[in-house]
Amino acid sequence: MSWWGVLPGIVLMAGLWLAPGYLFLRALGVRGLLALGAGGGVTSGLAGVLAIGFDKVGVTWSLVTFLIGCLAAILIALGVGRLLRTTRDPAGEVVAGTRRLARSERGWLAVTGLVGGGVLSLAMMTGMQRADMPLQVWDAVYHLNALWFIQDTGNASSLGSLAPMYADTASPYYPTVWHSIVAIAPGFENVTQAANASSIVLGTAVWMASLVALSRVVWPARALPVVLTPIVAATFVTFPAVSVSMLGVWPFAVSVAALPGALALMIAALRGNQTWQIHLAHALGFAAAAAGVVLAHGSGLFSLALLAAPLLGVLLFRQGRRYWRRGHQVPVAIAGVLLVTVVVLGTIVLLNFQPVQAILDYQRGGQESYWPGIGSLLIDHPLIYVYDIKSVNLVITAMAIVGICLTISRKHARWLVVALLAAAVLTLLAAGPPENPIRALAGFWYTQASRINQLFVIPMIVLAAGGLAWICRALADRLRLPITGTTAVVLVGVALATFGLRWPTQVEVMSSVYSNWPIAWGTMIDSEDELAMIDRADEVLPDDAVVLGEPVNGSSYLLARSDVSVVYPQLTTISGSPERELLAQEFNKWYLSPEVCQAVTDLGVTHVYADDLTFEEGGKWEETTPGLRIIDTSRPGFELVDEGGQASLWRFTGCDDREEVSGSGT
Repeated sequence: MSWWGVLPGIVLMAGLWLAPGYLFLRALGVRGLLALGAGGGVTSGLAGVLAIGFDKVGVTWSLVTFLIGCLAAILIALGVGRLLRTTRDPAGEVVAGTRRLARSERGWLAVTGLVGGGVLSLAMMTGMQRADMPLQVWDAVYHLNALWFIQDTGNASSLGSLAPMYADTASPYYPTVWHSIVAIAPGFENVTQAANASSIVLGTAVWMASLVALSRVVWPARALPVVLTPIVAATFVTFPAVSVSMLGVWPFAVSVAALPGALALMIAALRGNQTWQIHLAHALGFAAAAAGVVLAHGSGLFSLALLAAPLLGVLLFRQGRRYWRRGHQVPVAIAGVLLVTVVVLGTIVLLNFQPVQAILDYQRGGQESYWPGIGSLLIDHPLIYVYDIKSVNLVITAMAIVGICLTISRKHARWLVVALLAAAVLTLLAAGPPENPIRALAGFWYTQASRINQLFVIPMIVLAAGGLAWICRALADRLRLPITGTTAVVLVGVALATFGLRWPTQVEVMSSVYSNWPIAWGTMIDSEDELAMIDRADEVLPDDAVVLGEPVNGSSYLLARSDVSVVYPQLTTISGSPERELLAQEFNKWYLSPEVCQAVTDLGVTHVYADDLTFEEGGKWEETTPGLRIIDTSRPGFELVDEGGQASLWRFTGCDDREEVSGSGT
């Protein structure tokens, strides 16, 4: 399907992700760009909490029930806002800035938002080709089928709703915020379209609004950095392109996209000499946005800590000092002791939490030197795969350096520099030599440089926006030209210097895992013909069909795309299911093994998915499934049902009378 066909769905999904959170914050008394920018994070928090609650009380997860739950939360927020008298408090209008943006400034922000978001969206769409093209990476298969199960079961709780992904042998904690929202988004024919649309929504609407909110509070007296933020954000490939394509980690992408807005609310909650009611209203908003960051992905807690720790330390110290000088020494001392105690105990509990331990224990290799990683950070080159350098981002790196100099010299927002350096160090630790003993610090993000690099981008964008705004202002003053015209000329220069806002690299990164051929790290669906065979499987196969196939050969896509049951809904053999593990190892010897046929019977296998594509030809390779890699369909017991490209679907009856087949085929 073309992108035009899902455009209404994209718009509706953007509204679904931003509106509930915005209304919740607005009810509390949070205003303007701050409420809009943090809205995506708050909606994510509401989705995470409501999904768990609905499962506990037996309420089916759907668009209607989600909206009803959001409405209830908004009404509660409205009650709190009116109790605090912050809903209509004029003081709330200037918490994020020293003044409201003028109408012309808001107009220019809308223009830059449309240009930056539009170019980025078009580049991503071009790379994906069609709205219904499946993302061919490991994590994507899992997430697409998880969406299908949530729609099928009406359960989106992070506490066990994805048990069907593990053949109901386990009910693990798994962050399902992204799944819960995408699964109920209206306007899509299937989960593939909805997932692809979410990449656009997260990368433009949620991400850019979130960054604009952060820029607004970082540069409260200046409008130009805020206006320039969407253009600067569009020049980066690390996020969203790498996150939603090469990595295929949509839940992590939600966490990153919502993070700047949460930081903005935290700054607003602790800024200046506001009334305690204003402080509390914004603090409650921050708590909701932070919940969205953390519930979207567990590592979001550490991402929040990494970027917020420098700022939080400074702001809390200033507020404590202010109240201490006002004569409130005892409350300040008690609050300080409680804070330290909570941090220490919380850290101990988290480090002993099983999902966190699983993240920390993940083993990953690295490079022999830090220099390649440093070079990639400077030009914003993907740290996840070997790509040709088709565009660079040196001009924005230069603007970030200008922004760093401004913050240091003017003693303003220097926490951004600390956060930038911290993210850079952790990124390089993950990318560099594995033997470095402090590399374990990167373990909170699976020791994956390409994930931590996305956190580096957040302060980079805000600093670069400030630096670029200063350059525009300096040029206008020196040349005695209008600031609007000067800025327009400078932005044209930025577009040229970044090769059309990094268009070539954006498209290449997206297409490398979406096009039929070739696919980075190995192809699962090798042609349009195979994809067509998968899409018509619901018409070709009976309703009770259960298909067995090597997960990496494309068979796992049958569930999400055609509602056909598969033995392996993810690219693992599902530890905890002996039958599935046995078939992965020995199904190709079914005619010699009664145990294999018993497993076939127990799992209700009716059909087999075969694929002749080899690793040497570019196919994806999985070491744990040798019994499914090469299946001899010439033996009795296989009846061809359909084929497409190098793949084929077979009705399997061999185990119905194994002794007869074994005798005739050996």
